[in-house]
Amino acid sequence: MNNDTVLAITNLNRYFGGLKAVSNFNMVINKHELVGLIGPNGAGKTTVFNLITGMYSPTSGSIKFLGEEISNLKPHQIAQQGVTRTFQNIRLFSSLSVLDNVRIAYHYKIDYGIAHAIFHSRKFSSAEKLIKEKSLEVLELFGLASRAEEIAKNLPYGEQRRLEIARALVSKPQLLLLDEPAAGMNPSEIKNLMELIHFIRDRFNLTILLIEHQMRVVMGICERVVVMDFGEVISQGRPEEIQSDPKVIEAYLGKTTTEWRE
Repeated sequence: MNNDTVLAITNLNRYFGGLKAVSNFNMVINKHELVGLIGPNGAGKTTVFNLITGMYSPTSGSIKFLGEEISNLKPHQIAQQGVTRTFQNIRLFSSLSVLDNVRIAYHYKIDYGIAHAIFHSRKFSSAEKLIKEKSLEVLELFGLASRAEEIAKNLPYGEQRRLEIARALVSKPQLLLLDEPAAGMNPSEIKNLMELIHFIRDRFNLTILLIEHQMRVVMGICERVVVMDFGEVISQGRPEEIQSDPKVIEAYLGKTTTEWRE
């Protein structure tokens, strides 16, 4: 492991009863990389995400973030270390405003007690004003400032996804995990998403690992791709390398290289 290593996973295993969901999984991601984790349904991709973020504990193996073991930490502790994620199914506070969805993500910056909140003290008012200003800055960056007072569930699907990513970046992570960010999007939204992912990687100096079934996204933005099948890594390399790997083609039921780009 070198000084540029952000995430190092070694011999990771996870059992559910007698089922081995992840088997001897190894992966290293370096600073500022944009890596895709792909594979057929049931390959174990989301389980890997859940292990990295502490939602599951490994049966065995090691997960190191910036050189520190995190496999024994709880989800909120891992988030505090600098690892955040989005989910395949968008998880917004759907009945709250766009602005409030981002404001909630600033809870880690609150330094006043309940008494200050009840009596709306000067400390409370000052902190809440700053949080609102910071939230609006984030929304502006993601092209959502004009939607700040709208209810989140009323946004078009692509904008809901942008809001979820914006909220994930509030805590200033160093590693962002995106779980099928293009799911349910139309071609225009997918194009915008690809541009957004590149933008946030550079703007926030992020390292990004994403799960995605849309091969147009994977082949279009990922610098390196790790392929799973039945809980194991079966191939990894540059996009053009993995799309011609016979093991990958077999795992995807004989898809041609033309289909990879659709």
